[in-house]
Amino acid sequence: MTPVTVNYVDAAQPDDMAPPPGHAIVRPLRHVRAVRERHAQRYADPSEAAVSRSARAWAWALGECTTAPVTDRETAVPPSRADIEAEIATAEERRLRGDRENRADAAATILRWLIGNDDRVPVRCDNPGELVGGFGDVVRPRQQISKTLAAALQGQRRAAAMTRNIDVDPDDRQFARQDADYLDGVVTTLAWVLGQRPEAPITRRQSRELTTTDLKAERLHAEDVINQARSPGMVGPLPPPPPHGEGVKFTITWLLGDWTTPPVDPTGDGPYAQGSHLPAMIRDAQVR
Repeated sequence: MTPVTVNYVDAAQPDDMAPPPGHAIVRPLRHVRAVRERHAQRYADPSEAAVSRSARAWAWALGECTTAPVTDRETAVPPSRADIEAEIATAEERRLRGDRENRADAAATILRWLIGNDDRVPVRCDNPGELVGGFGDVVRPRQQISKTLAAALQGQRRAAAMTRNIDVDPDDRQFARQDADYLDGVVTTLAWVLGQRPEAPITRRQSRELTTTDLKAERLHAEDVINQARSPGMVGPLPPPPPHGEGVKFTITWLLGDWTTPPVDPTGDGPYAQGSHLPAMIRDAQVR
């Protein structure tokens, strides 16, 4: 048998906020270590981890072993993104077939997170967001939230200016109004989560400490706002416009990691802006 060299991730790597070099993993090494260590706490006995597909998913993706966690095949070290995607696809096929004997759902969940196909932290614990630089169940670091807020504010100003420009085509002004309303939902939600705004974006409720329950409840109210065109009066006599609800809903979904696509595109535009990249980004996320 040809000997295989296993490359371990260097524990002394200086930039642990970068992904491990030469790997398909897109997560910062610091976050990978933190989530992996929390995942390992579920095993009371080391022998349990030795036979666990999910424990092997970490080791395999990081290049610490050659045996894939789902198919048990031998692969290159570290595995390529194509190798990892093939393992995820096989796990999904088994799940759909109802093949309980060889299910590897937990391993696939870890692999999806490592390559960026799913932003939900793949461990169950209190405050999982803290493992990846966030807080509570929010998986986005404050710096990333602040950067997204700044981009949304720029987009909101552009959209507002277009709505006031009488030289702009009326249809374009209408789309700009919708984008301004959408971005208002994004801005108020991000400011609320950062503690820059005391009131929730839809209900206007105030709470001493923001919780996951608060976020999910606000998202439900945002869905009511979106549906108001079909059911007038669902959320009160003067509800916000539906695009505002969309902005709130998409932002909370992104904050909790249920959606990989940010609520604004790289230039700060929402989905209604002319030339916005957001619709394509959302479609790509849906394909994933």
